[in-house]
Amino acid sequence: MRDADVVLRDGGMIHVRSMEPSDAPGIVAMHSRLSERTQYLRFFRAYPRIPSSDLHRFANVDHHDREAFVALVNDAIVAVGRYERLSASDSAAEVAFVVEDTHQARGIAPVLLDRLASAAQEAGIERFVAEVMPGNTAMLHVFTGAGYQVSAAYADGVLHVDFPINSESA
Repeated sequence: MRDADVVLRDGGMIHVRSMEPSDAPGIVAMHSRLSERTQYLRFFRAYPRIPSSDLHRFANVDHHDREAFVALVNDAIVAVGRYERLSASDSAAEVAFVVEDTHQARGIAPVLLDRLASAAQEAGIERFVAEVMPGNTAMLHVFTGAGYQVSAAYADGVLHVDFPINSESA
């Protein structure tokens, strides 16, 4: 099931569903509420405005090689989790998240990770990779807290994270 209302660890509720092209304005609105630090941790640079080409790519996914889920509170997008297969013949995908500052530490990213891993397995993806800023311990805890056997290597100023997503690894 890809659409669901979910109770978070703080007792609050979110609605999680697949990304739709019509979510573009909601992505822009959420992005405008992100702090500079959150933008830096997610995009590795200041990212005050989403270029239209990026926005189109973010909002239009094929739900197989590229998947995204949004988390909504009162019909406002407050988080996005996505994966993108590394290549057409690859069984790995890069995974990434962004959660609006006022909703961080509520357990939204683990919910999105669970949905993404399930969808990825259905699409024949066996592992996720991610590039994580060294100071982004919260993101690292999302992966390890889900029970995945994470390997990480530091290179070029970032942590390169890799973990299998099959049900035996979590």
